[in-house]
Amino acid sequence: MRTHIIAAILLASASVASVAYAQNSEVIAPPTTAPPSAAASIGDRSEWCEAYATWLVAMEDAARPTTAPTDVRPTHRLEVELNSCTIDPQGYERETRREAQLAVETANG
Repeated sequence: MRTHIIAAILLASASVASVAYAQNSEVIAPPTTAPPSAAASIGDRSEWCEAYATWLVAMEDAARPTTAPTDVRPTHRLEVELNSCTIDPQGYERETRREAQLAVETANG
């Protein structure tokens, strides 16, 4: 399911010049810089991951708006993505893009 969402995200981002609208109508764009390595400082990794994960979650929300259960914080999805990304931003970006590509290939047969 996640791969289909990510595929929709990448397809939407390509057709909308990599810009998404968050629920509060702010324009969110993915980082324009390459992801830092896992050996980079935590500050550099966190800064890049915050921009990337915010964009990714906004794109997922735009592609498939859902209502979280009442016992889940509104920021839970973003927190999970940030935790995953901060460990190895390059690997995280490769993984999300690979999942999206696989979903596109699966959808196209």
